[in-house]
Amino acid sequence: MRQALPISPVAATRLNPIPRQLRSEAGRPAAVLVGLMADASGWQVIMTERAAHLAHHAGQISFPGGKVDESDPTLVATALREADEEIALPATKVDILGGLDPVSSPVGFIVQPVVGIVAPQVALQACPDEVARILILPLADLISPPRHRRESYIREGHRRDVWVIDHPDHYIWGLSAAIIVDLAARVGPPPQTAGTRMASPQRGA
Repeated sequence: MRQALPISPVAATRLNPIPRQLRSEAGRPAAVLVGLMADASGWQVIMTERAAHLAHHAGQISFPGGKVDESDPTLVATALREADEEIALPATKVDILGGLDPVSSPVGFIVQPVVGIVAPQVALQACPDEVARILILPLADLISPPRHRRESYIREGHRRDVWVIDHPDHYIWGLSAAIIVDLAARVGPPPQTAGTRMASPQRGA
């Protein structure tokens, strides 16, 4: 018998249905996995520090993910494939709950965040070609509204406003921060299902 899952920090009914594909005219399609994992201290979020030698976003704190490959049948498949490649997270260890709002990057990507529950105590390993280290960060710290703020910067002569998460150890900003802010607004069960265990989520893609 499959072990009962703990109460999810975000109800599937608070999340978006995940489209199979994104409109290509909106940007180059990509997907990331927002992996939530429970341990003895509470719910954690799996993030990564990108390798320093990468051409784009080197050293930034991000979610496992990347651009859609021609072989990916769905955006969920993209997020799970990339998580497997970057941090050795098997798709069979992830229960997909739903999606957050797509976010656009300044370099032309349109990114679909995919929220999933990761099996506890799963063994993860960073791929050195892409990931400097794997970060397991407390969900409560990331989604606390007082930690969320806006910053501005100039890129190619244009002012851009981005979200920043104030974290004592890591500078989390841009797309990753925007995804966290969106997730924070959805955490908690809907009133009619408060205190119940989450419905059976879909497994993988």
